[in-house]
Amino acid sequence: MQLLKPRSSCRLLLGILLLAAFAGVGFWVHGTPFDVNQEVSGVLEVGHKGRKRSETEAQGKDDSTQDYSMRPNSSYARLFAAEVRALTNTLPELNIVLTTTNMGYLDFTENMLLSIDRVGIHPEVVVIAEDRGSYKALLDHKYGLHVLKPPDFNKLPEAIDFGVPDHQKFTIRRPAYVREFIKQGYEVLFVDSDTFWFQDPYPYFQGGSFDVAFMRDYRKTFSDGVGFYRPTNSTDYFLRVWVWVLDTQPKLRQDQRVVSYVLSSKLSPDLKIRSLGFQTFPTCKNLYDSDNEVCRNVTDKTTLFHAAFTPLHVDKRKVFDKCNIWLVNTTTEKTPS
Repeated sequence: MQLLKPRSSCRLLLGILLLAAFAGVGFWVHGTPFDVNQEVSGVLEVGHKGRKRSETEAQGKDDSTQDYSMRPNSSYARLFAAEVRALTNTLPELNIVLTTTNMGYLDFTENMLLSIDRVGIHPEVVVIAEDRGSYKALLDHKYGLHVLKPPDFNKLPEAIDFGVPDHQKFTIRRPAYVREFIKQGYEVLFVDSDTFWFQDPYPYFQGGSFDVAFMRDYRKTFSDGVGFYRPTNSTDYFLRVWVWVLDTQPKLRQDQRVVSYVLSSKLSPDLKIRSLGFQTFPTCKNLYDSDNEVCRNVTDKTTLFHAAFTPLHVDKRKVFDKCNIWLVNTTTEKTPS
């Protein structure tokens, strides 16, 4: 019998390793049987009735590791799950707006809240504070927020700015944050803090058969900066895969790259996606002419704007000023530290 050449042997070994890796993903994702709809009766209807405010904190012993992982059953995931369960006991409806913030983007968070208020709706807004400064600033906010602490709150710096390593570490936790609310049967509208609400976006999330709805950066590329998640098994499966890839693939640690990878692959084949159009959910690419520093016309269809494609805080602020959508009073606003 003729032996394989060294190069062929290496290829065969590599193929076996890849098969083992994909098998590991499958066993992990399917490892825990569940049905997130068991406690949700009927079709969830999005509404904005009377609100009850609360601020909750996770109770549990401090985790001494430096691991930022939010993989299922990790100590951080268990602490955050307890915090979410405590909060959901106080919420009157099964839908929330979820965002994260830090001192670097506290002013944009304030501006987003003012834009929501101006629209005339008052959804339940849950904010995860990524540093102690933003937590203190938002705890007694006049909007009536639900302010949550990350599981390792006691280790957090006083202030985190955009793009620094600590900020990147918290960014990759976002799908795990969303998943905890999905597990409790909640519809979740996740928005980055650099968004502006022109109109009520909820009509675009009603009806039809879909699990998630995403904005698009390009025609065939979805963005997780604004995403609506329904509590379905397919959504939970997708989020579990997303968390797993973030946790195990260091080269894909940027959450936007990962969500594009998962959505374009066959790792979550049953997920039904609704695409949110450029006219109604624009980014800086659609709403702002950066070459001429001119804001393009806002139409009666413009609903929710996300300042994507403009990475720096100072440049985002310029876009908001040029488009006349900066609502924070500049004489009293809290500036990032």
